[in-house]
Amino acid sequence: RLPGQQQELNSLMQRKSAVNEENARLKNEFGNLNRKFKDKSQELKDTEECAQKKEEQNRLVIKNLEEENKGLNICCADLLSDLEKLRKQEAEWKKEKSGNDTRIK
Repeated sequence: RLPGQQQELNSLMQRKSAVNEENARLKNEFGNLNRKFKDKSQELKDTEECAQKKEEQNRLVIKNLEEENKGLNICCADLLSDLEKLRKQEAEWKKEKSGNDTRIK
């Protein structure tokens, strides 16, 4: 009876040892996966921060371009107004010249 119990005890000890080895392997694998997860989480955080910075830069560029466009629109409106005044002045001068030419003849 004692040798049977000893054999059973040895068998249980071997199973315990195998389970301990498996646990150690799984802990190691878990540690590696956990590290990878933390690395990927940091990478995601960095990527999100970079995307936010780019978005903010894009907003600033758009705002600056809109302001520049507004200034250019005002400048164009002023130039068109000046052009219209010059055309009117040209028409008046042509009328005057025509009148003067008629009087000279």
